[in-house]
Amino acid sequence: MNVGELEMSDQFQREKHSERIHQKETKLDKKVKLAKEFNHEHALKNPHKYHKTSLFNCGNPKCVMCMNPRKAFDEKTMQERKFEQKELYDESKSQV
Repeated sequence: MNVGELEMSDQFQREKHSERIHQKETKLDKKVKLAKEFNHEHALKNPHKYHKTSLFNCGNPKCVMCMNPRKAFDEKTMQERKFEQKELYDESKSQV
């Protein structure tokens, strides 16, 4: 490797690193802005705590707004539906 190639690689890595940091800061700034608009004091006190979660999630798994809708309304997953459909098809095919 030349010295020039090494410098370009380092510069590329620095740019990528700064871009990742900028993306995290931007996302966090947007969440803090939303927290201010909706008066979420808990999120304003420690903004990094909620960097990967929604501010509007209360954390209660039994809350209809926060829980998995599939569990709330007893819906089956796509995988379960496909499996049942395949079983019904196999049964009808074997009866013929």
